[in-house]
Amino acid sequence: MAHMRRQIREAAAALLTGLATTGARVYQSRVYALRDSDMPCLLITTDDETISASTIGSLQLERSLKLTVRAVAKATANLDDMLDQILAEVEVALNGNTLGGLSLNTVPESITVQMDDSLEKPAGVATLTYAILYFTAGTNPAAPL
Repeated sequence: MAHMRRQIREAAAALLTGLATTGARVYQSRVYALRDSDMPCLLITTDDETISASTIGSLQLERSLKLTVRAVAKATANLDDMLDQILAEVEVALNGNTLGGLSLNTVPESITVQMDDSLEKPAGVATLTYAILYFTAGTNPAAPL
């Protein structure tokens, strides 16, 4: 079975696939440059994670994972409106969601917006960071508690 980080990333991608603005253009851990035809899209990554041990009968690990959802859209006259629309769709889908029981909660922490001129054409990137709280057994990072 896959590490919980992967399971959480895949569950988030499944929930975000098919949104009105980005459709099926949802990519996990994307490492190559986006083309015009890839946008607007969502890029989903699991980033930093803090882990603390607790003992309630047997060793349990409490984990707080940063799930990052990047909305990427071509730079146009209505770029801000497009990014805000994508963010609204993402928040409706993810805020408070347990990701199929994998986490206790999905809490939005921050939004940052910037321009990216390294792509084929300039694009706007709105990054929404979530805190995902979940528990695993100390001996099995692939099984939720």
